[in-house]
Amino acid sequence: MAITYSLLPITTNPRDKKAKRLVYARAQSLETLTTRDIAAHISSHNSPFSEGVIIGLLQDAQRCILETLMAGKRVDLDTLGAFYTTLSSRGAKKTEEFTKDNIERINLRWKPSKRMTKAIQYAELKEVPNRREQRKAVKEMLEIVDTEVKKSKERRRALEEQNGDIPPTV
Repeated sequence: MAITYSLLPITTNPRDKKAKRLVYARAQSLETLTTRDIAAHISSHNSPFSEGVIIGLLQDAQRCILETLMAGKRVDLDTLGAFYTTLSSRGAKKTEEFTKDNIERINLRWKPSKRMTKAIQYAELKEVPNRREQRKAVKEMLEIVDTEVKKSKERRRALEEQNGDIPPTV
């Protein structure tokens, strides 16, 4: 298992068409796991808890974390990391002019623990085609399949005509 990535040329200045382009790596997720998927995975690691119990625990944890954050607290789950909130707001010229209406959004943030941050550095990396290359390859494969299906239908029709199974087309 590895963290997959693709390479993308990105301009150093999007407004300047002549700007230098550098190649950067972008992580590519191969799959998104649901709560049920993670619960099954945890359960498969010799856990004494069933998948259903783990799903319930994860759902309860989510509700409790949200409740705690909404009470203005930070949640630090030792080896997992810390959940906390930040605010996005419009500025005001003076403190007296700032009201709750200036706050546009409450943001939920997660800061991974030092242990997680350190552990992920040991992950294997594997290069994969970027999304554009993947779409192009799929399109080419579908065109090949369409061509082969058409050829197959033409051969079948020719055989049926040859055997007298259907009247010839005009």
